[in-house]
Amino acid sequence: TIQNFQRELPAHLASEQAAKAEAFLAEQAALLRPDQLEKVAAQLAVRLNPDGQFSDADRARKRGFTWCGGQGPDGMSTGKLIATPELRAMLEAWMAKFAAPGMCNPDDQTPTVAGEPSQQVIDRDVRSHAQRQHDALVALVRGQLGDPKLGQHRGLPVTVIVSATLDQLQTGAGVAVTAGGSLLPMSDLIRMATHAWHYLAVFDQHT
Repeated sequence: TIQNFQRELPAHLASEQAAKAEAFLAEQAALLRPDQLEKVAAQLAVRLNPDGQFSDADRARKRGFTWCGGQGPDGMSTGKLIATPELRAMLEAWMAKFAAPGMCNPDDQTPTVAGEPSQQVIDRDVRSHAQRQHDALVALVRGQLGDPKLGQHRGLPVTVIVSATLDQLQTGAGVAVTAGGSLLPMSDLIRMATHAWHYLAVFDQHT
């Protein structure tokens, strides 16, 4: 709670005021329940910044994206995004087009990624709003990875790098491992490979 309070303080606040506020909350933490401490911190933040004025520096300091822990048993991941007004505006524009019903639907044999989807395509789209936004982000990143304009990273093209055994490739079963350490089901890898530039490296069983 105290760390969140500190992150919410504006840059123009005097350091002495911030230090006193932190010390006060530390004292209250020994006396109050966590939910009570949150209410006190919220009230204190309003007193210190009654006009709610925040600068570009304040917003830049808070921006970020992180994964909330590792992958779950099903391979899914949860993330937390704190977006600047600029990023939110750009994502809104992207989502308005590519997260619309019928767009970028992985359930379609040929997903609509350009132009406008037909009414038939729209009608059979049963995804939720959140699912459509997820799929729109997939389309955004997939459209960039592998582009020669991105150059290289550690001597390799900027794209998804995956390690899998020959048996996994032949059977289409099991889980591959990305260069970042993420687990990728073979079904996903095979689907991704259908619209990707391939860079194959073969190693023996002892490598």
